[in-house]
Amino acid sequence: TSLTDAYATIKVLVGQQQRQTIRVIINQATRSGSGVAITNQLQQVLDRFVVVGLNQPIRLVHMGDIPLDPEVRQAIMRRQLMMQATPGCPAGVALGQIARNLEESVIPRAA
Repeated sequence: TSLTDAYATIKVLVGQQQRQTIRVIINQATRSGSGVAITNQLQQVLDRFVVVGLNQPIRLVHMGDIPLDPEVRQAIMRRQLMMQATPGCPAGVALGQIARNLEESVIPRAA
């Protein structure tokens, strides 16, 4: 499942790159808030089974959810970029917000 894939990817990031903080985006979220619950579940598993050197915990940061949206499938079928074809669809709006959140969390603001 995708949760198992996420766990495996995180283990690689921790093992090979010594990452302690990992940003998470939940794709195809079926309802509001489900991404936070999924991130919390994954965090519990990581807290139990995965640590970085010197017993440092791994911290997941939930960056947002991309909702399950039929426009995504339609864009794929039409071989179009979703953000160009239907930027106002729910998935497009969510992706834009996640991009803004990511930018704010990574790029320091000028004083």
